Amino acid sequence: MNDKATRRSLILEANKSHCLVKYIENLLKKQREDPDYVKWDVTKPLPKLPIPSLKQTLEKYLGCLMPILSDKAYQSTQKIVKEFIRDGGVGEKLQNLLIKESETKENWVYDWWLEDMYLKNKLPLPINSNPGMIFPKEKFNDEDDQLKFAARLISGIMDYKFFIDQKKLPVDRCSWREKGQPLCMEQYYRLFSSYRVPGIDQDKQVNSNNSLLVEPEHVIVISRNQMFVLDVIVNFTRLSEDQLYHQLKRIKRQSEEDENTSNGFADVGFLTSLPRNEWAKARLELLRDSTNRDCIDMIERCIFIVCLDKKVNHNSNKENMILENESEMSSIQMRDYVLQMLHGCSSEDNSGNRWFDKTMQFVISEDGVCGLNYEHSIAEGIVVIQLSEHLFRYIEEKRKQKLYRMPSICELPVPRKLRWIVSEPISAQIREAKSSFDRRIDDLDLFVVKFEKFGRDFPKMIKASPDSFIQVMLQFAYYRVHNCLVSTYESASTRRFRHGRVDNIRANSCEALAWIKSMQPNSTFTVINNFDFFI
Repeated sequence: MNDKATRRSLILEANKSHCLVKYIENLLKKQREDPDYVKWDVTKPLPKLPIPSLKQTLEKYLGCLMPILSDKAYQSTQKIVKEFIRDGGVGEKLQNLLIKESETKENWVYDWWLEDMYLKNKLPLPINSNPGMIFPKEKFNDEDDQLKFAARLISGIMDYKFFIDQKKLPVDRCSWREKGQPLCMEQYYRLFSSYRVPGIDQDKQVNSNNSLLVEPEHVIVISRNQMFVLDVIVNFTRLSEDQLYHQLKRIKRQSEEDENTSNGFADVGFLTSLPRNEWAKARLELLRDSTNRDCIDMIERCIFIVCLDKKVNHNSNKENMILENESEMSSIQMRDYVLQMLHGCSSEDNSGNRWFDKTMQFVISEDGVCGLNYEHSIAEGIVVIQLSEHLFRYIEEKRKQKLYRMPSICELPVPRKLRWIVSEPISAQIREAKSSFDRRIDDLDLFVVKFEKFGRDFPKMIKASPDSFIQVMLQFAYYRVHNCLVSTYESASTRRFRHGRVDNIRANSCEALAWIKSMQPNSTFTVINNFDFFI
């Protein structure tokens, strides 16, 4: 390690929060003391994802099709499978090729899955791919509260990033079935180092950890659809919360002054909401200018993005006036907050205050609505939830402390605004991006229902998995409406294996269909029969 890296490491070490250290120490202590955990050696490489036999694969395939096909279609499929699986047939040849492929790969399915699920998909990222997540609503009395919270959030993220970079996060473990078994941690290491580049034929996932370039020391702050470079490490020193707050204040002031003027350089973010091949072409057009190349480079290499949103006049503000049930009001508000994280609500609100290709975008609105939007090809939700839970712990810890003023704020460089050179063809594409994004936003229906009769404890009480319980209920509801089942995708983690992400569970099983039919009004099953059948 060179002197620069050593010094930076020591500075980051000194800046980390006590709450994360304490949390990690407690977690490690639990893992050391739990007999189910200590029997596993976390220093050993995880096993490679196995390849099921051809017979197993096709038996599973037919089992998934049986509850959703007519008898005639199922019999026809059986004939095709029989021909496919015969000795010396196509199936056997393909199976052998697959086995050979697995011998040269850490995870034989990873690249195919990543490409087919994400990188080859031409649909726009917002709504179709990028998840939104809401945080507990904050109470901001004024702009200062918003910016102080943003500064604290940035500091907390950098705190967590330190442990990721140093690979000091405890290894995640299974909590059921082979309890204590180590899980793959690779997704954590991509959270703040990866980016999705649009492509005309296929997108590309790039990772700064594999680059020879200097590690980025900045985040991008978007305010009023304008983008600013905020250095979070200056002269090998990580900025304090107070310094971050004052830099954010500078950004907010300039964005408000430049809004709706020729100095705005706004709305380029809308291009990231286009279908991927259209955005790829627009990006190539932007890259023809060296100024734009610098802007895109700063965004693609940043650690993460902070979106300082305007207050949105949600529909729930009007709807709440005629609703009496507090629970129902909170459901409507939750829906509106989720929509803000998912797509920014509209081009008149915050939909242009985003850059959807970046892995992590943290949203902090003037009215206290906070959350994130993340690019899904990098990681699954559980990894992002773990990060969010640390942020909540960090913010609570820091909320009890005073924000100390630092003497050197005036010496910090003013955050640099990204100034784009926008040609007429690009302007036309931005206008089209705004219009098409608004149409997709209007086309999305979302309603949040809070079910309060019972929670996850009830399925556990009857010795059923909460997840299985919900999946069967979804099948039951679909059957009641359509009188049939349909092929269903449910994510199943494969992190027990090297570079594991997810596979899918087909919840439309023969067993589920049999139970659903037993629950129909014309069934001869009693309530006790149905309960026993379910369990």
